[in-house]
Amino acid sequence: MAVALMAGYCVAEKTKGPLRVSQKNPRYFSDASGKIVYLAGSQSGGWDIQDDSWSGYCAAGPHVRYDFNKYLKLAAAHNHNLIRLWIVESALYDKGPRDMVAAPMQFLRTGPGNALDGRQRFDLTKYDSAYFDRLRAAVANARDHGIYVTVMLFEGFGSVHPVGKGYVNPGANPWVGHPFNAHNNINGIDADVNGDGMGLEYHSLASPAVVEMQKAYVRKVIDTVNDLDNVLYEIANESVPHSREWQYEMIRTIKQY
Repeated sequence: MAVALMAGYCVAEKTKGPLRVSQKNPRYFSDASGKIVYLAGSQSGGWDIQDDSWSGYCAAGPHVRYDFNKYLKLAAAHNHNLIRLWIVESALYDKGPRDMVAAPMQFLRTGPGNALDGRQRFDLTKYDSAYFDRLRAAVANARDHGIYVTVMLFEGFGSVHPVGKGYVNPGANPWVGHPFNAHNNINGIDADVNGDGMGLEYHSLASPAVVEMQKAYVRKVIDTVNDLDNVLYEIANESVPHSREWQYEMIRTIKQY
């Protein structure tokens, strides 16, 4: 995003408590002091806490590491008070640089055996502390810059959407690198219920076993960041229309936990 503004540097204040629906005007949020908070901000696009992401959208070339702290400083300097913290769910697409394997992922790679990306298969009952450490550090860092964080729990382009026309690898399929692909985990979990080679059912209630795994992961995210006061939860980025009931089930999981 091109920015055509100039702003002086200012010292950001920490966020002031969790947001709640304002009692004075329920169309808005208020902070712990009762002050109305109008959220306005930006997003980076998916490299926030995972390296080598989105291979299906990339050409071969040098790998770039995202400077998240610099991004927060820029956002705070332009008076942004909200960021969208992306999740990447597919480690690799079937088209694009083969050496761009997203890491860390949410689940541990323990094997036995290798996933379709050539690395060890995932154990969906074990979480990678490197991912969740980065998640917590990112949210805490944003808080210290006076920024609220929309924590994305699931992501449509890592499971249900192939790469579109106009990109460098049109048609690239993310499902080949997804942990819930039966070839990529040791738990016998297959979210491709109809066997069409895509993960459309991953954002549905079609498989009770998949849904229970998803709920356990959501609870892990909550355990990781819920004591921080600048957290909002987003169920999924750009999911599909039939995901409505699944999304409500994830909302209930958050509220009941």
